Amino acid sequence: MAVTTLYHGAHTAYTLHEGQCYTRDREVAEWFARRGVVATIEIDLDALVVEECPGYDHDQNYAPADDPEYRRAAAERGVDVLVYDDEDELGRMTTCYRLVSERALAAVRVVEVEEMAW
Repeated sequence: MAVTTLYHGAHTAYTLHEGQCYTRDREVAEWFARRGVVATIEIDLDALVVEECPGYDHDQNYAPADDPEYRRAAAERGVDVLVYDDEDELGRMTTCYRLVSERALAAVRVVEVEEMAW
């Protein structure tokens, strides 16, 4: 078992749900959160089906994994986590881990949810 630590920045309270995005970069999560919260989770990605997918298209402001139908189709194929290149509003690149299955959600262990104060 290889546990990975990931971060999620939210403008409001943290609620674990399908489609949620995580990054290995806490600074990026803090930027997304602004005055919200940053959740720190641990997850064993080796125990899940992880699939790379096309990344964020800056010109179109779109990533395929943003689409619920795309995520649903991936989950129906047995995928638990979609991984792709993304960027924040400042153009900083990060790798996004998007949870798409009940199995992935069940594998999450929330370590901490920290309120951000800027």
